Amino acid sequence: MASVVALFFASDATHIWDILKLAMQGVGALVIARLAVVWAIETFKSQRSWEREASTFASTLSALRELDRANDIMWNEAIGAKLYTDEYLDEASNWWTSAKKKFDDAAAAAIFLPSEISSIILQVETDLANIRRYDTYGEYLESRGYLVSEALKRLERKKHLL
Repeated sequence: MASVVALFFASDATHIWDILKLAMQGVGALVIARLAVVWAIETFKSQRSWEREASTFASTLSALRELDRANDIMWNEAIGAKLYTDEYLDEASNWWTSAKKKFDDAAAAAIFLPSEISSIILQVETDLANIRRYDTYGEYLESRGYLVSEALKRLERKKHLL
């Protein structure tokens, strides 16, 4: 420490050069520290962004799978393939409603996903909201089930984009 202090009081050329070297080392250390902090922050942001995208994608797929299962139960009952109790059908209907809410919530966050994925999700959301009314309940359920199952297939093919 005493030698560093002595550098500022002695005035020959070697001391000035030593002062410049110390100053350059200090500036270099600050630049490296700044670059390291910026790199760490950018890495953290990109990891958080990826986690958010993956979570949104997983929530969307989960909600669509629930919609598909609930719709299958109601469709099987409508065509007479299986005879379920009224309580079970009410539960399936509530399951559909709950899954639809989850899907709508996930679709709202889908705008942050890659455009190829978000366009599929937003299109399915629109199609389900504007589904036309059919002559029979079975046709309505079949159409609704088709929309959901096709969306699942298309989204699963796009998972590599995350």
